[in-house]
Amino acid sequence: MLFSIFELLITPQMHSQYIKTSFITWLLLISTVLISCKPAPGTWINEKIPANKQEQFHQLNTEMLKSLKANDPRQLENIMSKEFLEAPGNNRLIELCSIRMRDDKNVLLDEYYIVHPTPEIITLKTFKYDMNSYSLRYEPLTQERYISLYTLQQNGDRWLLTAIFNKYKYGWKVAALELKPYTIWGKTAPELYLQARQDYDKGYLVNATTAMELAYKCADPNSMWTYDELDDMDGFYNKVITEVHDKYKFPVVLNDVDTKPQIIKIFNQDRGEGNYPMIYYISKINVTDTAALRHEHEAVKKTIGKIMPGVDKNKKYLYYTVFNGMPDWNKKKIPHFEIEDSYE
Repeated sequence: MLFSIFELLITPQMHSQYIKTSFITWLLLISTVLISCKPAPGTWINEKIPANKQEQFHQLNTEMLKSLKANDPRQLENIMSKEFLEAPGNNRLIELCSIRMRDDKNVLLDEYYIVHPTPEIITLKTFKYDMNSYSLRYEPLTQERYISLYTLQQNGDRWLLTAIFNKYKYGWKVAALELKPYTIWGKTAPELYLQARQDYDKGYLVNATTAMELAYKCADPNSMWTYDELDDMDGFYNKVITEVHDKYKFPVVLNDVDTKPQIIKIFNQDRGEGNYPMIYYISKINVTDTAALRHEHEAVKKTIGKIMPGVDKNKKYLYYTVFNGMPDWNKKKIPHFEIEDSYE
């Protein structure tokens, strides 16, 4: 009876309003649930990454590293994005990663989990490394991204393997891989810059120049990376280059050597186990007379440090290539004689 009386008290207008209110409440509830499912924007670095997320990412890293080391592109297909699979040159990149990983000295340097607030360009800042602090700058392609930075050590130097995972509708996939030098002579770009400044303060102008040239070879371990020290490095390098050009007018004649050899070029050369200075010079002695060239070279070794202070200091090796005239670089084979000096 009470229910019937209550029904009688509800007018058709009230009934319609009740349904409308319930529908709006239901929509608000669904919207709240959907919104709450979306991750909040933010950046989490290393140990700050939520444990459940980090575990998932590390599983992806393990699968990726295993496949890269095996030089097996097919194994990687399961975790690669469609765009990455279609990009040219991937097989060669995978092969190079496999070569760099042979020593099994792979260390996770840093990792980032990012939920982008907007599709605009973002800059991630790292402060923990003092002089090696850096920023990563890129344009987001998906709302969520994970970046892992691994150092791969080979022959004393380290390479940086950068893996970018984006979250697509079909899951977390590798969107990009990069492999570039991270250290040379066991030093990062800012550390080489510091060495160059120390050499400069000692009056070792050529050493400062060659150290800076090496610094720039590892100054961008990936395409997103910028060291905090980069502006200072640029200013110092321009200063050193100007001074070395003013001081040394090539060819530089070694007047203290009876045969008067002429230095025509000094640069860094990768000799397989590392980068070392290479000095080109012209001799009047025929390059086929190796005994006479070695005798002349003993005098060159005693003189080179006087002409170019420090060039023979703080090095494992110093290499020389002797020519009989200004080389014609358009020729495939140029008569020459190579000499290695070891300082160990």
